[in-house]
Amino acid sequence: MRELVLSNIFDILQRKGFGVSSFAHTNSCFDLVARKGPLVLIIKVYSNIDSMRNEQGTELKRMASALGATPFIIGDKTKAFSLSRGKIYERYGISAMNLQSFRELLDEKLPSIKNFKGRDIVDLDSEKMRDARKKKGMSIEDLARKIDSTPESIHRYEKGYSASLGTAHKLERALKTHLVKEINLFDWKAENAVFEDRIDDETLEKIRVLGLKLAVFEHAPFRAFSLPKEKLLIHKGEGRAELKRKAISLKRSEPIFDSDSMIVSKETKYKKIEDVPVVGEEELDSMSRYKDLLKLLRERKDG
Repeated sequence: MRELVLSNIFDILQRKGFGVSSFAHTNSCFDLVARKGPLVLIIKVYSNIDSMRNEQGTELKRMASALGATPFIIGDKTKAFSLSRGKIYERYGISAMNLQSFRELLDEKLPSIKNFKGRDIVDLDSEKMRDARKKKGMSIEDLARKIDSTPESIHRYEKGYSASLGTAHKLERALKTHLVKEINLFDWKAENAVFEDRIDDETLEKIRVLGLKLAVFEHAPFRAFSLPKEKLLIHKGEGRAELKRKAISLKRSEPIFDSDSMIVSKETKYKKIEDVPVVGEEELDSMSRYKDLLKLLRERKDG
C-alpha cells in the first residue's frame, strides 16, 4: 500500500511540473523531495502517521528549515481513525494529510479545516467578523447570545483565535458572511538555530572552522548542508563501493536543493566519483579558509 502511495505522489508531482527524486529505499527521514521554481517539498509517507517518531520529526523539520523547504507527511490513518479528505492533521509541527488532500493542495484547493486532538477547528477572518458584526449593529454580547456562546469567546475570535468548525458555521449564519480562512500550507515557519556552533564530528568541524555554516543530519542522503557562502551537500565515506553509492545519492539531491556536493574520505586516491568531488581528510588540514575548499572542489569537478 505504501509503495502505491509513493508511486502516486511521484506521478502527481511530475504531472504538476515538479522535478522529483525518491529516497524511499534509504534510511532517510524523508521519502521524496520535489522542486518547482523556488518551491521545495520534503515528503515522508506512512500508512499510519502515528508511526513517526520524535527524532524523525525533529530531523525532518531541521532539514526543511536548513534547505528552505516545506515538509509534509502523507498517510492513510492514525491509530484511531482514517484521515479525512480536506482536513489537515499535524505530527511534531509538520502538516499531515491523506493522498486526496495532497492532490487537491497541488490543484490549488487550499484546505481550511485542521484536526486538533480529535476536534475540527478553523481560523477565522477576525477583521471581517468584527466589521460584519458592527454593520449589523450587534454588540459582542448580542452576537454571543445569538450563537449560544459567551462574550469572552467572541472577543477571542475577533482577536484571531481559532474556533471549532461548528461555532464557525454558527457565526457565518448569524453574520451572513463567509469567515473561515483557507490554510496556506506552503507558508511554513522555519525553525531557527539549525546551523551548528560546534560539531562533535571532527571532520565536519574542520569544514565549519573554514567558515562554512553547517547543519548536520543523522538520517539523510547527506551528512551535512552548508550555508551561507556556498550551498553544499556534504557526505562522508570510505571505499569505492560506498563512495559510489553516496555519490549517486548526492547527485539525485543536487538539482532539487540547487546545490553542489562533496564527499570527505580518509582515502586520497579518489579525486572524483560519479562527478562528485572527493576530498581527503588530510587535505582539509592544509586549508585555512573556505575559499581554499571551494577552489579544490571546482578543480576536481572540472578535471
